[in-house]
Amino acid sequence: MPVLLSQFIEACRWVGALLVLAVHSTNMFVNLADIMSAPHAASVHAWWFFVSFELGHQAVVGFFAISGYLVGGAVLAQLRKDKPFLRDYLIHRFARIYVVLAPALLVTVAADWIGRSWFGDSGVYDWPVFKDHDRVDLFLGSLANLSAIYCDFFGTNGPLWSLACEFWYYISFPLLLLPFARAYSLRTRAMGFALGLAILVVMSIPAGGWFRFGYLLWGLGALATLARRPLVESRWIALALYGVAVIPIRLLVRGPNLEAHPYLADLADTLSAVLFLNLVVTLRFGPQQGWALFQPQLHRRLADFSFSLYSVHMPVLILARALADRHFGALWARELATPVHWLVLAAVMAAAVVFGFLFSRVTEAHTNAVRRALRKAFEAAEERRRRRLPQPIEELEREPQKADA
Repeated sequence: MPVLLSQFIEACRWVGALLVLAVHSTNMFVNLADIMSAPHAASVHAWWFFVSFELGHQAVVGFFAISGYLVGGAVLAQLRKDKPFLRDYLIHRFARIYVVLAPALLVTVAADWIGRSWFGDSGVYDWPVFKDHDRVDLFLGSLANLSAIYCDFFGTNGPLWSLACEFWYYISFPLLLLPFARAYSLRTRAMGFALGLAILVVMSIPAGGWFRFGYLLWGLGALATLARRPLVESRWIALALYGVAVIPIRLLVRGPNLEAHPYLADLADTLSAVLFLNLVVTLRFGPQQGWALFQPQLHRRLADFSFSLYSVHMPVLILARALADRHFGALWARELATPVHWLVLAAVMAAAVVFGFLFSRVTEAHTNAVRRALRKAFEAAEERRRRRLPQPIEELEREPQKADA
């Protein structure tokens, strides 16, 4: 992958995670209901425009497109080789998800227990959205990556729904395409395809989820790796096209417009994903000079814990909201924003980023080590299996000769 494109993707990952954090934090601590009726500083208007639900949602759309491009694209590349790849691929994907997911669920348990025990009288944990969400079955469902597919999210960690979708994309996509993998026997390819199709059907059964539509966006990302040339050669034009689309999406895809035209959201997400991937492909084939903003290694360092930040930020925010309600009063966060609200918002976001980074040091940072350990475990198991198999007659005939020698 060209360096500029790699750095651009890294920048998108951490900016997207930070935007999602900012959207959720703003919803918790800053009320801008008077943004159109009272004077505000230009910075407040800018915050209101960019830190919005719709642009936060577009960041998630970008995550799906990037994931499809990187992971699905890698699968398409492996299919063109005469070499088995499925075991190593699955080890990489399982480690990537579960090194973060399992500890994130434990963090949710701990944060929610602290919040309910120490700040339960704030009423935050009694909000209808969290009612009866501390059940063991929801914990196990989230651990099995069924959140928002076959069960509700666990505790206060709603954002984990996207991980559940992506996990099953990771698993089903190579299986569905296994018939094209010449390195495997016909029987293995048929069984793999049947399993992939079964996963796709089973996960698509529940209505109202995002699994099916998300798979379309993810698949578009994978298909973008097959492009042999960009549709738009100028990266500036490609960037402008994406910006020109996202701004109207921010202004129009909401409220009464969505009620009158429910399909508008899916159309907007598809257009956003296509134009974002168009920019990615343009950067892939374009010159590697210029765009100095994406050159610093800082993007990689920040992206290295973006997954962790996304996975644990919500329980941290809810705990902070419970603490704020206890200190300032239950109605404080609903009041129109004051300088104190903005200071609390900044402090909470900073705390969430720091916690996400520290969390990543004991989870995400060890992903490669876990992959190596799993690979060695599989190799050791395979070696033990081979030793238990009956030896060929030729080998048995050689053994007495070796003994005589």
